[in-house]
Amino acid sequence: MSVSEMFITLQGVLTADQDIREEIRKVVQTLEQTAREILTLLQGVHQGAGFQDIPKKCQKAREHFGAVKTQLASLKTKFPADQYYRFHEHWRFVLQRLVFLAAFVVYLETETLVTREAVTEILGIEADRERGFHLDIEDYLSGILTLASELVSKRYLHKLIASVKPTKNEWPVACFPDPAFGEGRSYIA
Repeated sequence: MSVSEMFITLQGVLTADQDIREEIRKVVQTLEQTAREILTLLQGVHQGAGFQDIPKKCQKAREHFGAVKTQLASLKTKFPADQYYRFHEHWRFVLQRLVFLAAFVVYLETETLVTREAVTEILGIEADRERGFHLDIEDYLSGILTLASELVSKRYLHKLIASVKPTKNEWPVACFPDPAFGEGRSYIA
């Protein structure tokens, strides 16, 4: 094989790789758009009467996850199955965002933390690496950390506290020492 033939072969490989990346990018853009729609829908819980509309918002979000399943199924076909990690960076962020959104929906519905397996069911992907397109534990945990951040945000916490009329026994108050004042401070525990 001559040098020019090697460069022609290399150019063909690079072009094919670029074509795969472009196809992945198109699907990821649609996933990002769907994720933005779900996020916009769920952000409504932070507004005025948001808590009363939680069941409706969660149902609409779950309908959007049907589109997510279809889009992820399409994404799986855009690259060779054994090259998941070669292209993983293209969809890593949106997958973490989708984990957060699925976890937020489950939390709003049940007030429980979603499992990795439940997220994979919602997204229509695998939990096990050997079974193909899957949810890495790192992507799952990043999405869960985003949920934790959302739940302690002032917007959500304020709405949650304002929506509950606590009795004396419902909200335990803990007293922690405050070294600056040499006395205890009361916090909701």
